[in-house]
Amino acid sequence: MSIWPNQRSAIPASRAILNHAPANRDSLSQQRVPMRQSEPIEVDGVFLGAAVEHELGVRFIAVDVRVTDMNQSVWPTLEYARLSARQLFRSRQFSD
Repeated sequence: MSIWPNQRSAIPASRAILNHAPANRDSLSQQRVPMRQSEPIEVDGVFLGAAVEHELGVRFIAVDVRVTDMNQSVWPTLEYARLSARQLFRSRQFSD
């Protein structure tokens, strides 16, 4: 059985990192990636998910089981995503 004391060194770096690697690998951890903006979507105090900015509008990330059909869907605006999540949540809330 092999035990690796430093498992990170055993994982190969991705091609994108290798092709654009700086001279010092430690500087990779210092590079900053801009964080995408997100808005929580909730109905009646129930957190349904988050709307995350996307090239085409907003992407809905579902966390409540009643709106998982919408998970990863892309909407033109935040308001469309919010209204659709609310409608789906309420339809599932009263159908059970």
